[in-house]
Amino acid sequence: MATQLDFSIGMTKETVYGTPVAPTRFVESEAKLKYDVKTVQSKGLRPGKNVNRLNRNVISRFEGSGDIELDGIPTRGFGYLLNAVLGQVVNTLVPASAPAVYQQNHVLAPASDPVGSYTVQEILPTLGGVNSHPHTFTGCVFDSLDLSAKEGAPITAKLSLTARELQTAFAASAASYPADDALFTFIHGAIGLAGTLTEPTTTTIASLSGSPAANIADFDLTVKRNLDSNGWNLGGAGLRSRPPVYGKPEISGKLTAEYTDNTLRDAYIAQTALPLVLTFVHNVAVSGVHKPTLQIVLPAIRLKGEVPTSNGGEAITQSIDWEAFDNGAATQPIWIIYRSLDTLP
Repeated sequence: MATQLDFSIGMTKETVYGTPVAPTRFVESEAKLKYDVKTVQSKGLRPGKNVNRLNRNVISRFEGSGDIELDGIPTRGFGYLLNAVLGQVVNTLVPASAPAVYQQNHVLAPASDPVGSYTVQEILPTLGGVNSHPHTFTGCVFDSLDLSAKEGAPITAKLSLTARELQTAFAASAASYPADDALFTFIHGAIGLAGTLTEPTTTTIASLSGSPAANIADFDLTVKRNLDSNGWNLGGAGLRSRPPVYGKPEISGKLTAEYTDNTLRDAYIAQTALPLVLTFVHNVAVSGVHKPTLQIVLPAIRLKGEVPTSNGGEAITQSIDWEAFDNGAATQPIWIIYRSLDTLP
């Protein structure tokens, strides 16, 4: 017998777009996926019929969408989700580590590559816990990632997806989870916004020559892949007949800084490009000196505001939007580095 607490969500990569595959990766998430059956109604008129006629109301399209939200990024298993959005990863054994620790370097897949699709399955307990029913979404493609670090909280993530089809007869997969996973939190983090960037290698994380900033209160990152919204073609029976293709990515975000100096003010006024390296290192080692690590590396961001203003006698803070760019010098516009015991993303 299941209870209302026995919800689970799992996913796995598809070989053929829209063909379901039994999920093998599971995350603790409050995911909410929906499936829209879109209909159209004929506007034709007929004497004696002043209410819409049932046989003139027809299905026009099927489409699923939703979010997978993590209220804490785990120290194991998150690389699979990062790869679903960014699309390209190199996974390398870190030398002199036993048990094995791996570093995953996630970057944006080239726009010419096909978008990988996934089967995502929710197991939904019914009221009273008599049965649990699988909702299996096929042809799922991930369009965006939101990552947020706020004081006093775990580091959170939200991944948005669109789905081709909902299948209700595909068998449910038993959930299984990585062993010994913990959560990255705000206290594990440090951020740098100045200095010379040393890019990550396959076995070392990135670094900045400047001192870490001591005045950043929160940080948000959004990566949008801007996938296209076409592909409903003849022969598809109302389903998308092909996977989406990549659009031009957007990398942006927001940070809140206490007003301790004029570094950010002056960078905004002059529109100076700044490197940004945000690193979370868990306090518990998993192999020798090696600790789980999550790092965001942005070689060039530009601030969109704001200049400091009075705050009614309280500490002055700046709420600053930013956008990341390809500066022509760095080999990538973004890296997300993930170190864990995972042998694969």
